[in-house]
Amino acid sequence: MPVSNDKYYKTINKTCYTANITYLILHIVYLVLFIIAKLDILIYVDAAVVAIYVLFFLLLKKKKYYLYALICGNVYFGLISITTIMMGFNTGFHFYLIGLCVVSFFTTYFSKEKQIGNSLIWVGLSLAIYLSLFFVSEFNEPFYHIEKWLEVALFTINAVVVFAFVAAYLLVFLRYAISLENKIINESRTDELTQISNRYGLYDYFDQDLNKESKVLALFDIDDFKKINDVYGHVAGDTVLRKVAEIATEVLEDAFVCRYGGEEFIVVLNGNDKDGYFNTLETLRMSIENYIFKCEDVRIKLTITIGAVGYESGLSLEKWVDLADEKMYSGKKTGKNKTVI
Repeated sequence: MPVSNDKYYKTINKTCYTANITYLILHIVYLVLFIIAKLDILIYVDAAVVAIYVLFFLLLKKKKYYLYALICGNVYFGLISITTIMMGFNTGFHFYLIGLCVVSFFTTYFSKEKQIGNSLIWVGLSLAIYLSLFFVSEFNEPFYHIEKWLEVALFTINAVVVFAFVAAYLLVFLRYAISLENKIINESRTDELTQISNRYGLYDYFDQDLNKESKVLALFDIDDFKKINDVYGHVAGDTVLRKVAEIATEVLEDAFVCRYGGEEFIVVLNGNDKDGYFNTLETLRMSIENYIFKCEDVRIKLTITIGAVGYESGLSLEKWVDLADEKMYSGKKTGKNKTVI
């Protein structure tokens, strides 16, 4: 199953909108502080930035996420440079350069092209601007000599916001990566044709099940399945396998069902009552025997042979399957279309 594009774009869309709203609120806060401190030039600069972030919603509405990230980054480069030169290095605007490095890699990961070189360019630019601003501040007086309260307020706001944003972006990335990892694990344990568990799913189930002593493992395969492929073709064979899996999961709704390989299926079900699980497996066998499988204009009747063995202490999964396999083949040798326990 492919990775869902809906989830992919939903993650990007939600992240960009949340970031843009937060940036907009942040710059309104800056604007208020600059007005209170009567920093005329920075009032005009930040008012322009506020207007830009309002216009950014149009970009996001059109799903221009990469363009949004590109312009947003350049706006911050300009703003960081102006504010640091105007008020000094101690206002903490340089922290955003570190945050931009994180955002650049985040953007690269979620972009279609995934060009790591672009992120490295942003990192290089951020470092160059960071050092330039540091040295400019060391050897030149800031344009504004702001009051201590404003310097402390700006430093605190910028430090908190940058750390919060780095954590938020990494959290989004981590959650998305975990969801992909879980999806890959799930798909690796799901049979592509029948969409039920495969043998690797069976291994996981065996390792996780803590009450094996009460379970029975039944192995069954489709009698003379090769003839179905030879006579009706592999498309018909695939249709039969999908339907057999569907019938098995419907009849054995409380059991674990997997496609073990080829036309072989394994079922693990409760085995406390020998007559009970025998009748359940017989119900499965007869359901398949009585069903007419259809593939285009073809009508196919088939049967299965089942071998079932209860769990004994110390049995490995491989040995358990082998014992069920022996039961099944004894049924094959004595006429097929039967359940052997």
